[in-house]
Amino acid sequence: MANATARPTSADLLYLHTQTLELIEELHASVKDLPLAAAADNANFEQVFGELDDLHDIIDGLAEKLRRNTAD
Repeated sequence: MANATARPTSADLLYLHTQTLELIEELHASVKDLPLAAAADNANFEQVFGELDDLHDIIDGLAEKLRRNTAD
């Protein structure tokens, strides 16, 4: 991977692009079935916002994974 003195190669950029697309697919899969409309019902409010909190944790994990993959 590139560092402060070397430019990234095409292979480096392709790898990062592929990794980013995979992370976006993981995020999409996490968000796709989130029942936001159900939050209008008081009985489901806590469950839906609990799922949003879980989603936030997933996003944090994906962002950290992306940072690790691009830090080299």
